[in-house]
Amino acid sequence: MMVSGRRVRLRPALQSGFSGLAALLCAMAAACGHADARDGAAPYKGVHAVNHQSSIKLPAGTPLPVTRRVTIGLNKSALVEVPVDLQNVLVSNPDVLDAVVQTTRQVYLLAKDVGEANAFFMGHDGTKVMLLEVSVVRDLSVLHDMLERLLPGSNIHAEMMGDTVVLSGSVNNPVDANRASELAGRFIKKPDGVVNMLDTRSKEQVLLKVQVAEMQRDALKRIGVDLPGAVLQSGNFTFAKVIQNAFPITSPLVPKAIPLAPDISPLASGGVALQPTWATKNQSVTAMIEALERAGVLKTLAEPTLTAMSGESAKFLAGGEFPVPIAQQNNSVTVEWKQFGINVAFTPVVLSEGRISLKISAEVSEISPDGSVNLSSITLPGLKVRRAETTLELPSGATLAMAGLLSDETRQSAEGVPALKDLPVLGALFRSTDYRRRETELVILVTPYLATHATSRELARPTDGYAPENALRELFFGNINRVYGNRTVPSGHYRGEYGFIIDYPGVKG
Repeated sequence: MMVSGRRVRLRPALQSGFSGLAALLCAMAAACGHADARDGAAPYKGVHAVNHQSSIKLPAGTPLPVTRRVTIGLNKSALVEVPVDLQNVLVSNPDVLDAVVQTTRQVYLLAKDVGEANAFFMGHDGTKVMLLEVSVVRDLSVLHDMLERLLPGSNIHAEMMGDTVVLSGSVNNPVDANRASELAGRFIKKPDGVVNMLDTRSKEQVLLKVQVAEMQRDALKRIGVDLPGAVLQSGNFTFAKVIQNAFPITSPLVPKAIPLAPDISPLASGGVALQPTWATKNQSVTAMIEALERAGVLKTLAEPTLTAMSGESAKFLAGGEFPVPIAQQNNSVTVEWKQFGINVAFTPVVLSEGRISLKISAEVSEISPDGSVNLSSITLPGLKVRRAETTLELPSGATLAMAGLLSDETRQSAEGVPALKDLPVLGALFRSTDYRRRETELVILVTPYLATHATSRELARPTDGYAPENALRELFFGNINRVYGNRTVPSGHYRGEYGFIIDYPGVKG
């Protein structure tokens, strides 16, 4: 007899029953369709399961050959009973399925691993008795029973695809869909091995209000002395010396002063630059004194509002795109666009009791000369990015503050002539100092709400109430419009101004 790829000869005493094999094979095919499936064959209410056959019994009178497809649970077995004596049993994939011959009429099929295999049952003189196409899958009967008991009212169908569980059907709410996915992941001990295709009968929508506030403070200070020209003659020797300090820290922001000619004021883009010259006969010394101090404050504020269904993603971008050339073959160049500005993406999942599981990613970026790249005649700007990503759970209407995004950068350098720059008092004539400090603070406030529908009467547009001004009032009084903004008094106790645009400097309404 051949078992799991090995041929095993049955004992002579076991071969005595082959005389009646032809009569018994006539009933095998009809019996395979009525195989006894005691393991997992019970139907589930609202949950569909795959029947795992644990007993296959063939009656007499089945015409041969018989071909059937059966499913066996992983780490389980199936008993095959035939009313005739078998001579050989062959299993194609011993790593997935093994066969143990109990008697000439009873064979145990052992499911060892997930996969596909087939088993051949051969009678006397190589007569084909039965061919089983066996699929070994993980038995999900316990999982189906658990889903039915813990998630009443759900219609879930679970099946295995390799090592992955695929959940399909429908559930009452998104919470049940998440719970079913978590249960399936715990059952197969592989949380990422679940494909959730469950449909939710009631879809929840989440409105996300994001406030991005950023403050930047920048201070520059530059002071120093350059000697762009010095010519000294002694007899037949002429000495020429040029000392220039580059101001490396603030030079990308404020270009260095350019000396033009003696007795002519230098060209300075910021601050003050003086250029005194001393000359006698053939000797001359030209010095340039440059001083600069600058301080600035920048405020950035954006309030995007996004709405997405539970389990879906939404994105928002307030900014723009700048081109980046990409070299291609045959000396051709293509352009790729990079985004910058305030970029917000979030994925909400509505949980029970109005709680929301929120995965949010917020990014604030700006074009900056720092980190720029110069390629022949093309300058590629740098991009400063402040990014925050998090996953949290909070109730509807609660606010999360992603703070602590602080940056404090200080740079200072001093350049000059060795030895001379260290002289007391006079050393300042041979030294240049450069100082820069930048402080940045970024705060992101996130507030999710469970969104509901509203009637058109409850909504207003920015164009409501707008009326253009007539020509005479615009000419004599400088008004540009008569009415602008929604001035309907809000219901309830409200203090403060209201409307789309309350006050705009320099514009009379």
